Amino acid sequence: MANNTTDISTRRNLGRGRLAGALGILFVLASPLVAGAAGIPIDEARGGIPTLAPILELRAPGVVQIQVSGTAELRARNGTTQQRQVQGAGSGVIVDAEKGYVLTNHHVIENASAIRVTLSDGRTLDATLVGSDQATDIAVLKVAAVRLTAVPFGEPETLKVGDFVIAIGNPFGLGQTVTSGIISALGRSALNIEGYEDFIQTDASINPGNSGGALIDMNGRLIGINTAILGPGGNIGIGFAVPVDIARSVMDQVVKYGDVKRGLLGVDIEDVAVNQVAKAGALIKTVRAGSAAEKAGLVANDVVVAFNGANIRGANDLRNKVALTRVGNSVNLTVLRNGKTQTVEAKIVETAPTL
Repeated sequence: MANNTTDISTRRNLGRGRLAGALGILFVLASPLVAGAAGIPIDEARGGIPTLAPILELRAPGVVQIQVSGTAELRARNGTTQQRQVQGAGSGVIVDAEKGYVLTNHHVIENASAIRVTLSDGRTLDATLVGSDQATDIAVLKVAAVRLTAVPFGEPETLKVGDFVIAIGNPFGLGQTVTSGIISALGRSALNIEGYEDFIQTDASINPGNSGGALIDMNGRLIGINTAILGPGGNIGIGFAVPVDIARSVMDQVVKYGDVKRGLLGVDIEDVAVNQVAKAGALIKTVRAGSAAEKAGLVANDVVVAFNGANIRGANDLRNKVALTRVGNSVNLTVLRNGKTQTVEAKIVETAPTL
């Protein structure tokens, strides 16, 4: 569960309870949208002004506030410990209205003994934890499926740097808040925030309490779960969201199996140098004896360019896709070998500390 003491250079965007009075209020001035810009709705009834209101009227009801309570073990300087009741707050996104599934961050609900979800219409529902995955910071909750509004999944592979995005969440416990910005970067990793990183970076204002909230595109589709910010405190224009394909993969596993079992291919990989091949991919440096990769016929210097038909952007991308494949499943890998393309099938086996 979120706490109030973390202070690191790159920090999770922790959910917090009752913080407005203690921390004050950050006033953030968003850049004005250009009238008539492509993809931004125009309200003819109000003189043709550009507005995000039509998108928000459809999607904001799918973003919820989350309140959690539980106990934390506190250690005194003399070495003694005591249990203390703690509370926290964050955000979540309804992704299945018929079954009542809500996506949020693992760190929002970590160690929580009770979870409550407040909808945009004011209703408060008890939530149960279906399952969570600390390595990706994704958790799945379930609430009563009564008059819910879901946010549809988007397609992260179509995103480009510069696309307009909207962040919806519950910063500082103020209630539902909307900010806008652009995608600043894609595929951010090596931040050491989570075990598996492929973040969407955005300058849409994200603050403590936005954790688990929605990052949506201009078609009103969910493209990411807001999870972290850069800096020691509030927003400085660098926020990170877990792409929805990763969140959805975790959700599929925990809903079906109750947990996530990470896959292993059995290779050591690195990014492809620009002068090595004409397209992006992951270069296989070594293949481990007896591994799934060896059994599939993969060899050193193969370049994996696609995974089940999806293009591979680099070594980290392949690592994430393998790790999120359920143990025992088979996958099709498209590889470049000696200038020729071929497809091999590999059966993912149980994970180890490395790919």
